[in-house]
Amino acid sequence: MRRTKIVATIGPATAAAEPLRQLLEAGVDVVRLNAAHADMETHSANARRVRDTSQLIGRSVGVLVDLPGPKIRSGVIAGDAVELVSGQEFRLIGHDDGQGNASQVGTTLPDLAQWARAGDDIYLADGAIVLRVRDTVGDDVRAEVVRGGTLRSRKGMHLPRAEAHVDPFTARDAQALEMAIAAKVDFLGLSFVRGPDDVERVRAMLPKRGPRPALVPKIETATSIDNLDGIIGAADAVMVARGDLGIQMPARRVPLLQKEIIRLCNMAGKPVITATQMLESMTRSPLPTRAEVNDVANAVLDGTDALMLSEETAVGLFPNETVRMMSEVAESAESWPRDRVDPSAAKGPDRDRVAWAVAHAAVEAAEDLGVAAILCSTRSGETAHRVAAFRPRVPIAGISTTGQVLGGLSLVWGVQPLLIADNADRNEQLRQAIDAARAAGIVRDGDLVALVFGSAGPRAGSTDSVRIVRV
Repeated sequence: MRRTKIVATIGPATAAAEPLRQLLEAGVDVVRLNAAHADMETHSANARRVRDTSQLIGRSVGVLVDLPGPKIRSGVIAGDAVELVSGQEFRLIGHDDGQGNASQVGTTLPDLAQWARAGDDIYLADGAIVLRVRDTVGDDVRAEVVRGGTLRSRKGMHLPRAEAHVDPFTARDAQALEMAIAAKVDFLGLSFVRGPDDVERVRAMLPKRGPRPALVPKIETATSIDNLDGIIGAADAVMVARGDLGIQMPARRVPLLQKEIIRLCNMAGKPVITATQMLESMTRSPLPTRAEVNDVANAVLDGTDALMLSEETAVGLFPNETVRMMSEVAESAESWPRDRVDPSAAKGPDRDRVAWAVAHAAVEAAEDLGVAAILCSTRSGETAHRVAAFRPRVPIAGISTTGQVLGGLSLVWGVQPLLIADNADRNEQLRQAIDAARAAGIVRDGDLVALVFGSAGPRAGSTDSVRIVRV
């Protein structure tokens, strides 16, 4: 059974009912809705369709809404495209009026001239074109084209230290947040995060009662690398957004940063998603490149909880084949032995040391006794999170009476979410957990299983009990 989870973005190629069903049946664990594209009504309808389809196929599938953040863009180009040549002079205008041409283009940054410094590299067309700043003239920036290419209208633009000047939470983010809360989605991707305060700011906007989506800050800026420990501490999960990160940082650093971010998340017991261009060639080809296969496998060997597909499943020609290929590569990589981290050793004011110690003991006992599976009966999802953080070699089931809890577990490495009926009696709940695992094919009659749970009481999330029983 594949333990690494797959996150897939849906779009024109996969949002309709039948393509979506095929995509989920191919093995998708979490569906991503990118709020940077389409309107909120469309995303809300897509979230409902994911819920309905997952219920139809009998699987718990999570929903992640990715907030757009303050995307910085160049302006409109006359004729929609122009070719920039290395060595030529090019001017960036401090407003977005009029149409650009081969010598200049507008931007969405009115204070651009105040931020740019001589010698800075500015990236256009999402990094494909590089300009080097010479000087500023009034509100405009005069630059030399270092690496030329085709510039089209409204393409992404990056410049040093931009995150220090731009509010990461925009009006469109507020609309997307409202939609996500109403749709009761499981995860919120936070764009352009600079530090833990940006995460806590969004958390303060969530409902005080009822379902609350887990917050997934995207590590995609140089400032977020500087504040990595604090962001991971504030996050519920983390995304390694390698596309923008590879523009803001030297590309040679990204593989090492990926390993470091994943390691720190593993140590903190926080799920981590590795994203961007994982099987990009499969957007147009039925087979990946060998380099892409290596990239997916190495992310698994690094310890990632989840792998993400973007254009491959949103607009690609082979979305289902892409998911199946990613699943096969991930499952193969999981068979390779790797050292496990010990997240119970991590420090922090909010760490429940007893709960982590019990989860650790449960994994050790389960493996020593050769149990068939670890069954985590959980009200908040925390018990399954903690057990999965130790990467046990036996299957894990996250068992809850609440669909929202199961949605949150859809991102967690190795956890199969299972729903049981609500029952106040603890012994009856544990019996139902065993029955659910048996029905799912995780355990069989005569197997030993480890039951991990918290005592009955008002506070969810405190893991304190382990039982080893024979089914």
